[in-house]
Amino acid sequence: MMQKELVFDTTLEINMNNLVANLNYFRSLIQPKTKIMAMVKAFSYGLGTYEIARLLEQNGVDYLGVANTYEGIELRKEGIQLPIMVMKPEVESFDLVIENNLTPAIFSLYALHKLIEALKINASFNIYHPFLISIKIDTGMHRLGFDEKDIAELINNIKKYPFLKIESIFSHLAATDEAEHDNFTIQQIKSFNHFASFFENEFEYHIDKHILNSNGIIRFNDAQMDMVRLGIGLYGVASDLAVQQQLLPVSTLKSKIAQIKEIPSGETIGYNRKGVASKNIKIATIPVGYADGLSRRLGNGNWSMLVNGQKAPIIGNVCMDMVMIDVTNIECKENDEAFIFSDENPITKMAKQIGTIPYEILTSYSPRVRRVFKH
Repeated sequence: MMQKELVFDTTLEINMNNLVANLNYFRSLIQPKTKIMAMVKAFSYGLGTYEIARLLEQNGVDYLGVANTYEGIELRKEGIQLPIMVMKPEVESFDLVIENNLTPAIFSLYALHKLIEALKINASFNIYHPFLISIKIDTGMHRLGFDEKDIAELINNIKKYPFLKIESIFSHLAATDEAEHDNFTIQQIKSFNHFASFFENEFEYHIDKHILNSNGIIRFNDAQMDMVRLGIGLYGVASDLAVQQQLLPVSTLKSKIAQIKEIPSGETIGYNRKGVASKNIKIATIPVGYADGLSRRLGNGNWSMLVNGQKAPIIGNVCMDMVMIDVTNIECKENDEAFIFSDENPITKMAKQIGTIPYEILTSYSPRVRRVFKH
């Protein structure tokens, strides 16, 4: 007997064709020789795991970037062959980094020494078959990375071990999306080039350099160097309004009406009785809540869903698994779709409404929200 497939009420739809279009838009902004590292950390900014990585591999990106070793291993398990850089590899798991052919970002002397210990146990790497690493430089983000005072010791340590080879050096720009910090960004780029010169003078082989993120590609294009790191722009979001209009929406979050109720004037709706019917109203219950990733800050009229093309404001508090919306003046019935965010109801607007960024919203949606990939 054939097993029936579960049909989900709440789905996050990912338009893969639009994602490729966004990739190609950013390709048009860089030189043909400039490589692209596509950031698929946090499971492709909450949109999926190997599905997006595989699509990017098929569309010729040069590198993938993940946050930790686990994310890199999961991609290898799914057969992804592209080089994968791990931004913060767990130093106690360098053996798994080596085993899965991942490129660790080395940001401290401690991390370098732990990697060397792991490589000494693995006898397969030598001067003819070195292990590739990337070096993270701190130019002002002050999160991870080498400071100038440590670079001489870093270079000397790497030179001691012919089984190590620097594939790239990189840094992280802190504020490319805000023009008020442009002088700081320019100084970061200058500092990075200064640090890079130490490596270029000490190593005979070529070392790739990269510092630009999505907004950096748009606003500081002259600093594209050997590679750029394309993240949120790939998923359809940019801080520049003109560029935002060029990008295509990649994700749509929608659900279905579970029940419709007539609520008399004076009654309250939801937890803590925060929703109040000031007149006779009609509400619809939608099976999506904060356990799915719908922020409680969107409750009490702070966000509206679209039902049959009309705005239906959230009434009362967002519950763990459900939320109620006001559909008083909307023709609708149970099982009709409610769009939480979409092209017509954009995630950028949602983020602004609650004082956050699209990154946080996308990466908050839980695994129980089914991802549907549309081509």
